[in-house]
Amino acid sequence: MHNIHDKYIKERLQVRQNAIDFLKVAISDHSLYKINMDTLTYSPTSFVDESLKEVFADIVFTCQLEDGTDALCTIIIEHKSYDDPHVAFQLLGYMSRSYLQQIKNKESISAVIPLLFCHHSHSYEYKTIETFFDRHSSGITEFIPKFKVVIFNVHDLDDEMIFNIRNVAISTMLLTQKHINKPIELLNKLSKIFESLQTQEERNFFNSNYVYIMMIAERKNIDLINIIQIDIDKPLNKYYMTLVEEYKLKNKLEGKIEGKIEGKIEVVLTMIDDKMPLEQISRYTQLTIQEVIDILKAHGKYEE
Repeated sequence: MHNIHDKYIKERLQVRQNAIDFLKVAISDHSLYKINMDTLTYSPTSFVDESLKEVFADIVFTCQLEDGTDALCTIIIEHKSYDDPHVAFQLLGYMSRSYLQQIKNKESISAVIPLLFCHHSHSYEYKTIETFFDRHSSGITEFIPKFKVVIFNVHDLDDEMIFNIRNVAISTMLLTQKHINKPIELLNKLSKIFESLQTQEERNFFNSNYVYIMMIAERKNIDLINIIQIDIDKPLNKYYMTLVEEYKLKNKLEGKIEGKIEGKIEVVLTMIDDKMPLEQISRYTQLTIQEVIDILKAHGKYEE
C-alpha cells in the first residue's frame, strides 16, 4: 500500500477493540448509536477494485443493531489524508460492490454505512454527488444517487477529549493525525500520553506510532532526530532516541536482506525456466529454499 497514512490507520483499526473505541468517538453524536458494538466484527473483504488496491484502502466491519434484530449493517471506513473532491464517487463504488457481493453470496441484504475519516485540514466540505450536477435541470438530478455519509474530521476533537480516551492506540493515532504537520508541537503533546503508558501492549502501539511520525518527517524533510536531541533531557525524548537506534538497525538489516535477494531474482527465474530443481537453485544463489519459493510466487512461477 503506497499511502502510509492508510496503512497506519488500517493496522490499528483491524484490532477489534481499537475499532470499537474509535467508532464510539467517531459516531458519538450520530444516529449510529443504534449499533450494537459488542457484535462488531472486522471483515477482511475489500470493495476496492483490483486495479486500485494499492491506491485506496477500505476498512470494513459488520455488526448487528442495538434493538436485538438480526439485521446486519456494514460499516465502510475510508480514510483521507488529502482533500479529495470526488470521494463520494469512491464511496458509491464501495457501497455498490458491497450490495452486489451480498446478492452474489445469496445473503439477506444488509445496510451499508460509509464513514469518511479525514485529517487533512481544519475545515472540510464534503461534496455530494448531486453537487456535480447543479448545472443540469431538476429532471436530470432526480436520477443522481443520493446517500448519507458519516464524516469524522479529527480536527473537530479538542486535545483534552483525545487525552481522555483510555485506548492508547486510538488516542495516539488521533493526536498524531491531528498534529502531524507540526512535529515539535506533536512530540510535546505525546509526552502526556507517554507518561500514562502502563502495559507492554500500550508501549508497542506507542512505538509503532513513532515510526509512522518518523516516516512522515522524512517525507517532509524534517530533521526529527535533531529536534529530539535539542531537548534530550526530556524522558520522552530519551525514550525516542532508543527507538531511533532500533529503527536505523532494522532498516539496515532489511536493506541487506533486500539487496541480497534483489541481485539474484533474474538468476532464479532463469534457472527455474531451465527446469532446475529448487535445491540446486538454492545452492547456486545461496538463498534459502523459502526465499527461492517466495521469488517464484511473486513472479507467478511457483505451483503448490
